[in-house]
Amino acid sequence: MAAQQKQNVRTRFNYRLKELHIHCLKGIADFSLEFNQEKRVTAIIGMNGSGKSTIIHALACSFKPKGKQTSKDYNRLSDFFTPNKHTDWDDASFTLDFSFDERNPSKEPQVTNKSHKERFYKKQGAKQSRWLPIYGRRHERESAYIGLQDLSTLNENKNATRYKEFDTVELAHEAADKIKQDMIYILGRDYAALNSHTSQKGGRVHTMFGLEHNGVAYSEHSMGAGEKRVLSILYALHSPVIAKGGLLLIDEIDVLLHGAAFKRLIEKIIQRADENKIEVIFSTHRETITSFSDQINIVGVLNTGQNVVPMKNTNPQIMSQLTGSITKPFHIAVEDELAEEICLNLVYRYHMQDYIEVSKFGAWSNAFALLAGKTLMGHDISNTLCVLDGDVCRTEEERDKEVKRHLNGDDRENDRIAILQQIKEFKIRNFAPQGQKGSPEYNIKILFEQKQFEDRRLTDLVACSRGVVGHDDWHCYFDRLVAASGCRQARVKVLEAVEGSDEWKIYCAEISQWIEGKAMDVQLNEQQQNPVLEEA
Repeated sequence: MAAQQKQNVRTRFNYRLKELHIHCLKGIADFSLEFNQEKRVTAIIGMNGSGKSTIIHALACSFKPKGKQTSKDYNRLSDFFTPNKHTDWDDASFTLDFSFDERNPSKEPQVTNKSHKERFYKKQGAKQSRWLPIYGRRHERESAYIGLQDLSTLNENKNATRYKEFDTVELAHEAADKIKQDMIYILGRDYAALNSHTSQKGGRVHTMFGLEHNGVAYSEHSMGAGEKRVLSILYALHSPVIAKGGLLLIDEIDVLLHGAAFKRLIEKIIQRADENKIEVIFSTHRETITSFSDQINIVGVLNTGQNVVPMKNTNPQIMSQLTGSITKPFHIAVEDELAEEICLNLVYRYHMQDYIEVSKFGAWSNAFALLAGKTLMGHDISNTLCVLDGDVCRTEEERDKEVKRHLNGDDRENDRIAILQQIKEFKIRNFAPQGQKGSPEYNIKILFEQKQFEDRRLTDLVACSRGVVGHDDWHCYFDRLVAASGCRQARVKVLEAVEGSDEWKIYCAEISQWIEGKAMDVQLNEQQQNPVLEEA
């Protein structure tokens, strides 16, 4: 009978997180974080104190290893949220929604059912002093947590001499060679070997990493903290225990790494997470994570001072704009470098360069995220303009839907109206043919080619422009024009040539009107502050 029951046990695999909703935990309340099912890697970015670590800690304690029934085998919520003089965590709670595939042995072997589960975790007060559900009843999913507790090496340990004697063997890991190659790529050091050192003293066993470089073997006694950090991450990333559906959580992944090493580490995490079918979630401060926005899910976490809110699909540059100081009183935010150059030209035309800051926010949806974030923080958004390229989100219905996605609630209607008033667009007349991308560049190409010039150099540039044809994505237009003409300043020449035309004035009308209005405000303010100059 026991054998029959064992044979009928359902197998669960391919776990994926769907949504974490924190009802109340530390300084976070009524907070929902959605996970992109199409991407295995999620980056949580935010400033210090925004709640990133709280999110990672909650996830680290949500599952238990397979076949383990005691809390000694995995992370406990009480380890991260320890009762203390200031709080006992009573009434803390969060909900985790996740999916998994389930194979039923009583049916055909190849048949699997897609299921999802929502688990509620809570800490009760006087009646219950522990977190629920109890550890033995939590879902079985292999996971690994890498936090800040093991950052230091023995090089900084006052008791390091107790581990001065140790036995050395090659690192016992089935992917040891891949780990070594990844180490070489990330840190740019030609490591000859990865080792494992075991020290025994007083009945205690201590295991540590070892490396060989330039003919020198060394342990954690002299290993760099950055080396140990990367090695720990790679060891878990390649672990067969969490492969095929496991979860790897890393708090403050950028700690101790310089810019190039951080970038290469993220590249390897994306590659290995896909190969090993591992879900990876990490927190970071680094804005350079922006360059991976097409490959990973990026979620901004913003502390407004009153609550913590998620900024979905947020470009990390927005977090800097929200929390950093802008020295100029007015701010224009645009999608890309082309829009940035056009707006800067308009700013200089109205002599407003000392008053208007121009910056990029990336994907068009970030315009709504930026303004929603400022609104939630209580900032005045009347001096911030977000400019769309004019090829997407052009109708009122589309913009209403997008602003509600970033700022919902019946009590926020006036805020949503204010946000929509601060979103303008370039007015494109010549859209790229159906199925092709890059309408802003395509529109400028057509406007340039329609003009007549007496200058022979511009005539030649028009001829080269007409030779740039057959592209499915016109974002490459100016690069192709530079290659065809040999003129490195082709974009500057084209923009100068089309400026002043009636078509260009229509194209830039909404942005020009806003800048002109701010210029009039500045002039009026200066006249009020200097009445003597006005009389003169």
